Order: sequence, then C-alpha cells, then structure tokens
Amino acid sequence: MSTLPHALLTALLLLSTAAVARPKLSPEDMARLSKQTLIYSLDVPGSGVKAAKAIRIIAESPRAVLHVLLDVGSYKHFLPRVKESRVTRKAGAHTFAVIETSFPWPAKDAWVYIDAVTVSKPDGTIETTWKMVNGTMKTYSGHALIEPWTADGKQSVFTYMIQAEPKITAPDSMISEGVKRIVRVTADRIALRLEALRKFGKLPKGL
Repeated sequence: MSTLPHALLTALLLLSTAAVARPKLSPEDMARLSKQTLIYSLDVPGSGVKAAKAIRIIAESPRAVLHVLLDVGSYKHFLPRVKESRVTRKAGAHTFAVIETSFPWPAKDAWVYIDAVTVSKPDGTIETTWKMVNGTMKTYSGHALIEPWTADGKQSVFTYMIQAEPKITAPDSMISEGVKRIVRVTADRIALRLEALRKFGKLPKGL
C-alpha cells in the first residue's frame, strides 16, 4: 500500500487548516448575516435574565478584530456608557482589565475587574473568554469568537456574547433587553473603531 509523498501530505494538511471557518447558523440567518448584525437571546440556567449574542461581519482580519477587542483601555473612547477602562496587566494568554460604566436609572454605575483568556486555533479562529474576578455586578462574563470569513483572511465573522446582571431591582425582561442592546452596540462600535483606525493609519504594523 503506497503512502503519500511527504510534500503532498504537508500541503493537504495546510489546506485543511486554512479552511474558512463559518458560524453554525440556519441558511436564512446566513443570508441575513451578509446584510445586518444578528442578535440572539440565550437562556441562562437558574436565572430569569437572558444572555445575549451578536454576530456580524467585519471587514478586517481576525487579528485586527482581536486587537480592538483586547484594547480595553480604549473602550472609554468608543463604547457608550463606559466612563473608565484600563488594562492592568497581561500574562501569557491572559489580559486583566477594569471597566467602569455609567447607566441611567434604574441601573447603577458599576465596575468589573475581568480576566480575559485568548486562544488562537490552527484554522485561523480566535476565541476570547472573560469572567468577572471582582466588581459590583451580580454576574458578568462573556465570550468572543472571531472567525475568518473570506479565504484571503481579510474579513471576519465576529460573535460577541455576554451574560450580565446588575445588582438592581428591575424586571428580568428589562435587564435582558438591555443586555441585547449592549451586545449590538459593542459589535457595531468595534467595527466602526477598526474602520477609523484603518482610515487614519493607527493600526499596529502587520495588521
């Protein structure tokens, strides 16, 4: 039984790992994704407050999207309701940061100290998961998935999900709607931030 030449086998492996990733969506939602940001509510076991997820296409590489996502210190400049934000330290795959927010009644000003862990995969997909280490929120955690959308790697599918519940007395449905607004605005503002950085030549060299 013959074996594949080493060079051919290597080429096949490279092709398989360079395949363009795709989010797991229905054909209808895949068609909508090319035109708009998709928003989903997600049940959270043991809680009446739903998590929320936004999915949209961004005309930048996954590495460029990750750069803006992890640039927490700049959140105060382009995300509404963020009054202060800073990265406190980085250690390997971990990014530690503080985010302070200001919301109108019935919500309250809040802050969270997060630990974000980033993992890059062979297919070009990048995942970042974060959780609250300390803060004034009842719960706060999230997950971002950045997948190559085009074969040249110059466009990405950005999935941004958060579970957030403040320490306030308000209907679960009201809080859930607020979380949906946050994921939509965050995904769209990250795309706009990248557009501005690209236009004015402010992205790091290589991105």
